[in-house]
Amino acid sequence: MALHTLLGMEIGVPEPEGLDAFYAEIGLSGGKGAWGGEDWPGQIRVVEAPYRQLMSMRIACETEEDLASAESGISELGVASRRADGGLEFEDPINGWRVRVEPAEKGDVAPQPERVRNRPGVRARTDARAELIVEQNPRPPRRLGHIVVGSPKPLETTPIYRALGFRVSDVVGGGIATFMRCSPDHHNLLIAPGRVPYLNHYALEHDDFDSVARAATLYLRNHEDDRQVAGPGRHQIGGNEFWYMLDPSGNIFEFFSDMDRIEDDESWKPRDDWDLEDSWSLWGEKRQPEIFFNPPDMDAIVAGYEKAQAG
Repeated sequence: MALHTLLGMEIGVPEPEGLDAFYAEIGLSGGKGAWGGEDWPGQIRVVEAPYRQLMSMRIACETEEDLASAESGISELGVASRRADGGLEFEDPINGWRVRVEPAEKGDVAPQPERVRNRPGVRARTDARAELIVEQNPRPPRRLGHIVVGSPKPLETTPIYRALGFRVSDVVGGGIATFMRCSPDHHNLLIAPGRVPYLNHYALEHDDFDSVARAATLYLRNHEDDRQVAGPGRHQIGGNEFWYMLDPSGNIFEFFSDMDRIEDDESWKPRDDWDLEDSWSLWGEKRQPEIFFNPPDMDAIVAGYEKAQAG
């Protein structure tokens, strides 16, 4: 497995200080434009930009040979790249965001104590209240798990990341949306359609669904529910439990837990026959809300993108 981790991303927004306050509110560690879980500091970086957008993403590989393979793969597609500070860097020629691949050690977040649960026939918690009830503070998000991007040319974008070393996990609509992984997670990157290149949403992993639900509920209570997007539910593609909300810059963010894990690439068979009318969630809302396809600030994103392209 040459690529092995989504190291991070950089987001551009008009008022980055709003995201600093937000990340502190939801329990991430860091400050001044650099945030992450306790074990993954600085995974999310925030800079000022004229409209909200994905600026860059960082991916880890195993060795120098993997860098050479990635460089060769995208070069065959005519994508120019350069070596810098021990890594490989290029600008996505279709969407404009920057991508960096660099060698790094494999790792994961440190495991937290698993909450003891009672189930029929297995009564593991006795003479004690549920741990969630007595926890003094909510468990924070652990790491950035995946990024979903919109592209005006998704069918042409996907081959670039496959050449870089991403593996395809599942395909929707004949390739109009492709779930890809650079780690054992079912997906670290989803490329979907968009009027212009934009950040559709990003996802933060929690320990379990209790953590997802508690964190989401507290956040929505603090903001009078006007930032609710979708959830709770469990995705059929990827298998993860989810809850989606809006951050103060208008980005959709997801709290998730329990995603499918693919350790043996040969054993996983991607599906391309998902029913578009019934593949969003096993329970909860049946259909994906319209905001994922047409966010409220889409016109502003399009205008900002077109102005930047015009120079």
